[in-house]
Amino acid sequence: TKMAAKLKKRALAEYQSQVQVEDKTEKTKRLKLVIRKESSDQEPESILSLDSESSGRDVIRNIVGFSCNINNLSAETLASALKKIIELLEKEKDPCVRVKLVLAWGDILAQDKVEDVSTKVDEMLAVTEDSTKVTGAWLVSLKKIAMKHSLNKNLKQKLFTVGSALLHSTPHPLVHSKSLGLLACLVSPDLAAMSSQVLELCGSYSMSQDARVRTAAFHGLLTIHKRGVKLDVSMYPVFCTALTDDYEGVRCEALKLLSALAETEPEFQVEVEGDVSESNRLVDDVFSRTCQAINDVREQVRGLAAKLIGNMKSVSQVFLEQTLDKKLMSNMRLKKSAHERMNNLISSGDWSSGKKWADDAPKEHLDAEQVNLVALGSCGAFVHGLEDECLSVRVASVDSLTKLAIGNQDLAFIALDFLVDMFNDEIEQVRLKAIESLTAIARHIKLHAHQLEIILGALDDFSTLLREKLHSMLQACTIATKDGLKNVIQKLLANLKRYPQDRRSILVTFKHLGSNHPDLTLPLVTTLLEIHPYFDKQENDIEDPAYLCTLILVLNAAQHCPTLPMLLDSHTRRHHSYLQDTFPHLIPSSTSVAKQVITSQTSEFLNSVLTRVSLAAKMSSSRSLSVLHTSITELTRLANIEPSLGDPSSFARTYIEGQALYLRIVSDPSWAQASLQHGPVIRSNISTLQGIVLKLHSMFSNIGTENQFLIRMLKLKVMAVNLVYVVCGSNKSALSLTEAFMKEFEVISKEISEADIAKEPFLVGVLMSLTIPEAKPGYIARKLKPLLISNPLVGLESVPLDLAMARATIHEPTGGQETPLKYMAGLVLGIPMDCEVHNITNTDLLRICIFTGDQQNHLSIPRRGDLVPLPSGSGYRLLTTALLSHQVWSEPLDVEVSLVLDLSGDRRQEKKTKQDNIVHICKPVKVSVLPKPVRRGL
Repeated sequence: TKMAAKLKKRALAEYQSQVQVEDKTEKTKRLKLVIRKESSDQEPESILSLDSESSGRDVIRNIVGFSCNINNLSAETLASALKKIIELLEKEKDPCVRVKLVLAWGDILAQDKVEDVSTKVDEMLAVTEDSTKVTGAWLVSLKKIAMKHSLNKNLKQKLFTVGSALLHSTPHPLVHSKSLGLLACLVSPDLAAMSSQVLELCGSYSMSQDARVRTAAFHGLLTIHKRGVKLDVSMYPVFCTALTDDYEGVRCEALKLLSALAETEPEFQVEVEGDVSESNRLVDDVFSRTCQAINDVREQVRGLAAKLIGNMKSVSQVFLEQTLDKKLMSNMRLKKSAHERMNNLISSGDWSSGKKWADDAPKEHLDAEQVNLVALGSCGAFVHGLEDECLSVRVASVDSLTKLAIGNQDLAFIALDFLVDMFNDEIEQVRLKAIESLTAIARHIKLHAHQLEIILGALDDFSTLLREKLHSMLQACTIATKDGLKNVIQKLLANLKRYPQDRRSILVTFKHLGSNHPDLTLPLVTTLLEIHPYFDKQENDIEDPAYLCTLILVLNAAQHCPTLPMLLDSHTRRHHSYLQDTFPHLIPSSTSVAKQVITSQTSEFLNSVLTRVSLAAKMSSSRSLSVLHTSITELTRLANIEPSLGDPSSFARTYIEGQALYLRIVSDPSWAQASLQHGPVIRSNISTLQGIVLKLHSMFSNIGTENQFLIRMLKLKVMAVNLVYVVCGSNKSALSLTEAFMKEFEVISKEISEADIAKEPFLVGVLMSLTIPEAKPGYIARKLKPLLISNPLVGLESVPLDLAMARATIHEPTGGQETPLKYMAGLVLGIPMDCEVHNITNTDLLRICIFTGDQQNHLSIPRRGDLVPLPSGSGYRLLTTALLSHQVWSEPLDVEVSLVLDLSGDRRQEKKTKQDNIVHICKPVKVSVLPKPVRRGL
């Protein structure tokens, strides 16, 4: 029994024990290493490497990458890719892959770089397909080629035969739609027979059962009309019937066709529905039917109808005014808006007494028989459009109403109340569009008190852009009454306290309000300036923003009102003379005569300075440096005296500064020697010269071909000077500098002709000296040194007067504030910025630069939405927030905020090299900042 108990115990122990079996096979993680492509030139190489054994997935992936970069490829690459695609089409059977190959074939032949397109298209017309998708892709590609190139008549006839055959042989609606699109692109006025056949085909298929085919047929008719074959007016009833189609695409194409007919045959008489005896002009009938489409159930149709209304010209005044008529609404009873009721109360001066029953109820009733049925279409079209539930329809309605009212004073007067109502829209885009609309029709309207109440209420909006648009609208509009002007002044002054950043815009608004309303300003002068007939008041502070705004209003009104200056106090007249010098763009000057800009004489002076600099190259180095410094001083004064020549003078001055610095470096004997005394000075001069090259290369546009070549030669010589200094005057490695110099030299040699190289002695010398294929830096430096000394920089022959220099103006922050901006150390501080940027060719290079006390530049990229084009079109407005983060400081310190151009191509570069590749386009503004330490505990 003991033995049995032991065996049982051992068996239980073995049963309950857990044995872990280790898997000796190591689980390895597979990594896929992909080499990052540096340029798009490798995309076609991947296509050329495809063969018949490549999988369909590889083919599609390579075709998609190829199509993205097809515009940047050379003609040879496109020809090789075309041959490869044709080879793959012969062997590939998968329909999805064939579709991609056919579309790529069409994209290649649609390029202007490909030669003999007609022959290549003719070769592929014999290809037959079983799949409807591939057939549709062939038709799309052929249409794209026909739109891009002018094909010969024989090829067009072949394409017409292929397209019409597919129409009759294939029952699939997709093929029918693509075939109609191809046939419409083949039409031209010189092919009358083909045009009539295509018109007949499109007309017959416009009655198809499939909605896509009907849409393609009507779109084909529109394409035929645009290609010069005008549609017959007899098709007008067909288009009108299509407006009631159950598919929205057909209705949209019908609206476009009606608009095209109204443009070509506006005076054609059409019968009125239900009354054969009456007729209307075609443009009026089309306008009425398009207005009726604003009530469509689909947003796309309503938006298109609202857009087309504004493009119609020579519409009768009756039809235009009926778009804002509300008589046929609410059971044939006339209903008035709140503005109209308030306007009647103000004009009558009478209010409801309450003694009579329903004396303020709408009493005007209309008889349905008295209303012309033709007016039902256009009646209330804009009323519905402006109150539509969809944003796009409301925006299109406001835009169209503006286009119609700009040249029509009566319509503008009627539309005023409706546009003012749009100020209460919930979407900012609609409110902005309404403000721009009122600004556009400002010369036709006068704003009354009940309208100004809603307009001024929009000044409380948080959006800076919307408030400034409102300021621009007030500058352009005319106010009807004195009380209205007083309300505007009070609201603007309150707005100035709430949003101090709007000061510049509000000051300009007061200037225009004064000059536009001198008669209304005159009775308000004593109230605004607090002038008493007997007692002298305390003199106001000229720095007070409210007093400054009021003074600008009054002084601008005084220029157009001869009785107003007699009401002003003596200190107000003193303030007038002070403001004329402080704000010359806001305060007009009555005594000073406008200076005549004599551009011819100043431009001759600029050319004489450049001629003197060119002659100074033959003098000794000391005398030449003296002439260069004198020229720099004269060009600086010229830029200050003559603003119109500021940019050309700055360009010439910057280039001459580079000439002087180059001459100073090369004429110094210690330039190519190791010297502890002169080494830092030469290094600093070379660094300054490199900065000048960056400025000339990035800040100026429209400099001319000859000046571009001079700047490239300056860059090459500066690289050579730096290379010689590093090799001879320091113990640093010069391999990278040598490689960069050789690369730049090769680029210049390839881009210019041999005749231009022969004109430049430095290039000829470098070309003859560097005969060794792999020369070392020491050898190259020894060859470059005599060439640099004997070939100084060539002076500018002329400077284009339309040359533009990139510049920026920072309005906010203003700088100089006493109270520092405090924030928690380690977190982010936002500094609001309001800037204007001009003459920048590439906005992607723009950066916000914050220079801190530890000598570090912090660059940040402004958001693309923060750059808004200026109304003048000469630059951009930058409304953004500069972000700064730093550790704890013991006391407040100024940081410099500026706008720069970042020319470092690789963002992974170190900060030191990045600081050398930035170009400042404005003076930095100092902002006092204090990062506070984080509080521990409670």
